[in-house]
Amino acid sequence: MPRVRDTVLLSGWLFADLLLALAVLFLAMNTSGIKPKPVLPPTLIVNPTILDAAANTTDCTGGPLIYQCHVTVEESQDSEGPLTWSLTSDISDTIAYNHKIGTLSPGQTTTVEISALPCQNGSFTFNAHRISDNLAALPVVVSWRCVPPQIKPERLNFRYQSFKIHINDVNAFMSGNSQDNDIRQQIEGQSILRGNSVGLAIVYGGAPDQGSIQQAQAVARKVYNTLGSISQNGFHAFDRASFYVPLYNLGNSLNEVDIDVYFFTH
Repeated sequence: MPRVRDTVLLSGWLFADLLLALAVLFLAMNTSGIKPKPVLPPTLIVNPTILDAAANTTDCTGGPLIYQCHVTVEESQDSEGPLTWSLTSDISDTIAYNHKIGTLSPGQTTTVEISALPCQNGSFTFNAHRISDNLAALPVVVSWRCVPPQIKPERLNFRYQSFKIHINDVNAFMSGNSQDNDIRQQIEGQSILRGNSVGLAIVYGGAPDQGSIQQAQAVARKVYNTLGSISQNGFHAFDRASFYVPLYNLGNSLNEVDIDVYFFTH
């Protein structure tokens, strides 16, 4: 029996196939246009990013050689999840911090205090990464600017100045301390010492004759000891002084002591 092609049936199958093809094409076009949400790193905010000793701001105090500064560290409000931050510096190992590492949540801030900061140029680097996926934030560099003041070197003024002290009882002075307070008072009362710092002191004991030279040097030696300990009473003219060898003035009385002083000057 011959087959008869049913056109109606064929057209139905063709229409169904067309609908299926269109549906697949529609799904392919729409799903291919969906992009996955990007994974963004956290954002670390540090303020200020420039610390300048000469700027006269409240960020830094102290000086002129040592400073204390503070900066705020924050995770941005739109960051996703908490982060861990840390701080390093290329300036000095002697710098002190209230903390160098920490954790922050989005929108949270903390203050870093930086102490014993020397006056020199350098920087601090803040690094951070998100705790959940270890994704790193962009590092933040805070620069430190400070120019040390020009300090003039000290030198000795070679125009020495002299004063005398009188020992009432040389034997008592050499054998004990009964004359010490009187000697100190005479030294502290010298007007040429007020406001000055002695760099070198030379003491001459009095020697009436050659036979008294050794005794005169012994007196000078003890006066040196007095000069070296006089700062304990709050008198500071001889705090940085160097002392020469004990000398003598031939022909002077044993009771007379001459002292030459060379002052520091700029």
